[in-house]
Amino acid sequence: MAFDLTTEVQKSIKKQAIDEELTPSDMIRKILGLEVKSKKTRQRLSFNLTDDEIMLLAKRFDVDPTDKRAVKQQVASILLSRYTQSKTK
Repeated sequence: MAFDLTTEVQKSIKKQAIDEELTPSDMIRKILGLEVKSKKTRQRLSFNLTDDEIMLLAKRFDVDPTDKRAVKQQVASILLSRYTQSKTK
């Protein structure tokens, strides 16, 4: 089922799902008192990069532009650094 809910309600459901390590679908099942069949999940972040953006980042990170894994590792390092530092402040 798909629902057209306000942005605020959707955000609240998604935030609670993340806090409880559930998918938004499983969070809705839990809210409704239905069985949650899946196990807790590790949420993954994903976003798309164009080939040009990969080239730009590879140049910025001084890595081989054909080595997408190296670019990915550098991006992960930046994100980890940014958000682990913010927890200590």
